[in-house]
Amino acid sequence: MPTQVDSPGILYFIEQGGVLMYLIILLSIFALAIVLVKFWGLWRFRSQLEQLSQRLSLHAQGPGHDSGKEAHLAAALQICGEDNSPLGRLFETAFLYRAEGRTELTHRLERFGGDVVAGLESYMTALASVVGVAPMLGFLGTIIGLVEAFMSWETLGDQITVGVLAGGIYKAMLTTGAGLCVAIPYFLLYNHLTMRVQALTRLTEARTEELLDTLTETKAHTAASEAMPGAGQVPTRELTRHAV
Repeated sequence: MPTQVDSPGILYFIEQGGVLMYLIILLSIFALAIVLVKFWGLWRFRSQLEQLSQRLSLHAQGPGHDSGKEAHLAAALQICGEDNSPLGRLFETAFLYRAEGRTELTHRLERFGGDVVAGLESYMTALASVVGVAPMLGFLGTIIGLVEAFMSWETLGDQITVGVLAGGIYKAMLTTGAGLCVAIPYFLLYNHLTMRVQALTRLTEARTEELLDTLTETKAHTAASEAMPGAGQVPTRELTRHAV
């Protein structure tokens, strides 16, 4: 009666895959670290963006008198300085050069916006490299294994058996399977992270436009108030008429 043979464990397949199998495993660990860092970083960026936008919008709608405007400006710059990130420097520039025209201020903010986007896209190239390299390492391992199998066939000649040849071929294809097992899930994660980066980029642009709208509206309102003659005062002829 045939006895049941225990199926080999995962360590057995790793050992049969050779050196390239260990390289694929290292790539998978590296990719996992990138994914965890990106998820944490993108979540933290979104929270930071919302908090900064809410706090700075209050200071952008400061009072019309000079002392109040200076106090709100100082508070806004302090908030941006405490953040110490490309996002903080972006909003800080908006407050520092708020007196410029909308077009000039938008051009000035483009460079800092590029720094923000670069921070969002950090490590994404490395993750894409893992997705591309892992299956190629797997194919390389398969080619090397097939070459060794056929060299053994040539050496043994007529003594070669189907079992020996099949065993060599399946060992050669282990690395291909491992490479695809790494590449497929990380390819999906890469696409998901790319969409999140694009969404946060659009959200950052929207929040920046809202801040510029507030700063521009406040500046226009202040300029209009200062340009009105006798704003907030009763005309002299009205005083004279009531006095009569």
